[in-house]
Amino acid sequence: MGKNGLDYWVNRLSFESMPVFAHAAQRVAGTASNENSTFADLAWTILQDPALTAQVLKVSNSIYYNPVSKPITTVSRAVMRLGFDAVRTMCLTASLIEAVLSKLGRKRVALEVARAFHAAVQAKMMAGRCKFVQPEEVFVAALLSRIGHIAFWCFAGETGNRLEVALDSAEQSESRVEFQVLGFRLEELTLRLAHEWKLSGLLETVIRGLDTNDPRTQAIKLGSSLSQFAEKAWDSPHTKKTVKAIGDFLKIPEMEAFRLVHGAAKDAAEIAESYGAKASSRLIPIPPEFGQAIPEEQVETEREYPKTDHAVQLASLRDLSAIVHSRNGNVNSVMSVMLEGIHRGIGMDRVFLALLTPDRHAVKAKYGLGWLPEEEVENFHVSMNPSTSNNIVKQVMETQQPIWVTEEPAQEILALLTKEMSQFIGNGPFFIMPVCMKGRAIGIVYADRTPSGRELDNESFESFTFFGQQANVGLATLV
Repeated sequence: MGKNGLDYWVNRLSFESMPVFAHAAQRVAGTASNENSTFADLAWTILQDPALTAQVLKVSNSIYYNPVSKPITTVSRAVMRLGFDAVRTMCLTASLIEAVLSKLGRKRVALEVARAFHAAVQAKMMAGRCKFVQPEEVFVAALLSRIGHIAFWCFAGETGNRLEVALDSAEQSESRVEFQVLGFRLEELTLRLAHEWKLSGLLETVIRGLDTNDPRTQAIKLGSSLSQFAEKAWDSPHTKKTVKAIGDFLKIPEMEAFRLVHGAAKDAAEIAESYGAKASSRLIPIPPEFGQAIPEEQVETEREYPKTDHAVQLASLRDLSAIVHSRNGNVNSVMSVMLEGIHRGIGMDRVFLALLTPDRHAVKAKYGLGWLPEEEVENFHVSMNPSTSNNIVKQVMETQQPIWVTEEPAQEILALLTKEMSQFIGNGPFFIMPVCMKGRAIGIVYADRTPSGRELDNESFESFTFFGQQANVGLATLV
C-alpha cells in the first residue's frame, strides 16, 4: 500500500494516529443514535473523563451557549439546561480538539481547525434562522466537513511538507494540487473517515453532493465557502457574492446578511477559544467592527483531584429535586447526579456505585468516577450469600446505615474488611452507605480520598450521607 494512497491514510489515521478521537466519536454517535439514551447516559460518559468534564462545563458557561450567564456547575445541569444535542456536540468537538491540540503549532492544522469552527458556527446560525429541527446536527456536519484535512495535516510528515510547498507555489485550486501530490483529494479522505468512524450521515450526504435541495446541505456548503473566502478579505468579490447567497437563502436583505455573518464570525473565534484552540481562534477572520484580537485568558491547569465545591453540591441537590418533580427520571439519572455531587461537590477522589445482581447473590460495581482505567472499577464484586462471612457491604445493606471507616477502625469494623475488598479499595479510610428502594437496600455507594492522601472530615461525611438520603427519596418516587 503506497504512502500516497487513500487506503493507507484511512488505515493510518484510524488505527495509529487518531484512534482516541475515532473511538470517542463512535461512542458519542452510538449514544445519540440510541433512542433509549437518556441525559444520564451522556452524563456518565462525560464524567468518566475529568478533562472532558472540565471542558464541557467551560464551554457550557461560554457566552455562545450561555448568553444569560447563569452559572452551570454540573454536567447533569448542562445536559438538562442546554439539551442532549448541544452537550453531545460539545463532547464531539472537545474530543476532536484534544486529538489535535498538540499539533496546532503547525500552521496548516490551526488553519483547518479555524475553517472548521467558522463554517460550523455560520451553518448553525443559518440553521437557527431557518428553524431547523436539529441545528446541532448541522453544526457537527459542518465542523467535521474538513476532518480529512485536519487529520492529514496533523500527521502528514514529509508528505505534508511536499504538499505545503506545492500549495504555496501553485495557482490552481487546492483540490487539484492535492490530487497531483497525493493521488487523491483530502475531501475524499474526509468521506472515508466519516464512513469508517460513523460520524454523520448528513456529512456524507454533503460531501457526496447528494440531495442538494436539502436546506441543511445548502447551509453547510455556504458556511464552508464563507469560512474560506473571508480569509482573504470581508470585502472581496467572492466573499460578497457568498454573503449575498446567504441573504437569498435566508430571504433577508444583503445588509442584514452581512450583520449576521459578521456576528457569527466573532462567535466562532470565541467558541474556538473556549475549546482551547487559541491558535485557530486567531486565524478566524474577525470583521473590522469587532477588532482582531481576542484577549488572552489565563491558562487553567487541571486539578488532579476535585476539591470541595459547595456550588456543585447545591446544584446537584437541585438537579435531584428537578428529576423527582419532572416525573421523567429513572434510577440511572438519580445515580448519576448523586455520584457527580459526591465526586465533584464534596471533593472525593474516587466514588462508585455497586448494585445487587439480579439473583441477589452478589453486589457488583456498576459506575465509578475518579478511578484509573487499570483499576477497572467493574471488578468490584462482593458475595452476598448467607453462607459467606460477614463484610462491610453486607453490614451496610442489612442495617441501612452509612459507615465512616477511619484510618484505624475499631476491631468490629476491621473484621468486616475482607481481603477480597482490601485488594480492590486498599486500606485507606472511606465512606460507604446503602442505596435503598421500596424500603430494601439494593446496593451501596463508596467514596474515598486515598489517592490524594487528603483526610476525611465530619462535614464531608455529613454531606455524603445527605446525598444518599436525597437519592433514596428520589428513588422512592420512581416506584
